[in-house]
Amino acid sequence: MKYFVFKVMAVEAGFIDEYPKGSPTDWKFDEGISLAKEFPVGGEVSFSKNYPDDRNLYDFQPNLMSDLLVSGRGRKLIESLEITNAEWLPVVVKDHKGNVVGPDYAFLNLQGAEPAIDMERSVYRMDSLEKDQIGRVKNLVLQYDAISPQAKMFRCTMERRLILIREDVHTAFVEAGLTGFKVYNAEGWNGLEL
Repeated sequence: MKYFVFKVMAVEAGFIDEYPKGSPTDWKFDEGISLAKEFPVGGEVSFSKNYPDDRNLYDFQPNLMSDLLVSGRGRKLIESLEITNAEWLPVVVKDHKGNVVGPDYAFLNLQGAEPAIDMERSVYRMDSLEKDQIGRVKNLVLQYDAISPQAKMFRCTMERRLILIREDVHTAFVEAGLTGFKVYNAEGWNGLEL
């Protein structure tokens, strides 16, 4: 099975630069823990006033927090793929003027993590603040036998901000025409997003 590093990227996207008011502390969104009870009902996010000309909506909407902000269309596809570690935190997306442009978006909070990174063979630098997390990957090597056969889209235990997807998930995203993302072959990835 092949895996890809999954990154949210899009051109002239309405850039979201903060979570809804009343959201849990930012760092909690990277932990792979349930946030449904803490997340505000009826949450709203807005396009950043720092990028007034960028207004495009995508299935994966770029945001400062580097989280997965997913359209209703993207959510339906992900749910159809039976990705069992998905927790959905619904929000409404508004434009710069406060008009609703994305009524059915949600943050995809992937639960748990997989020990996918071969720590002995990969080249990396540990994070200076979070001592148990990788800060920068220079050459990613996977340990395939440690990844659950059911894991289709997941965080990595040693770098929880790093999202990997299985090749069948990538194929489904491409065939459905989902927008706003880019992938890199996980094996040998150098940490760059070009």
